[in-house]
Amino acid sequence: MRADDRLWTAVAKEIGGRSNSTALVGTPDQFAQTLTEYHALGVTTFLIRGFDPLEDAVDYGRDLIHATRELTSHARRAA
Repeated sequence: MRADDRLWTAVAKEIGGRSNSTALVGTPDQFAQTLTEYHALGVTTFLIRGFDPLEDAVDYGRDLIHATRELTSHARRAA
């Protein structure tokens, strides 16, 4: 487990840590930055889901995926 400024564990605390119960929170840019940091540690696959699956999937496709790809691309070029 990696604790960071974007990791929210309140749901896990309430349900006793069952299921996928932690969350990264923030703006799409903040969330993308954190995913980029995980990617730099070697994470290549992310399971991302929200409380409103359809609306969240639209948001991820519109904002998060693009921002994360941009940041990881810049990080690879800088390395």
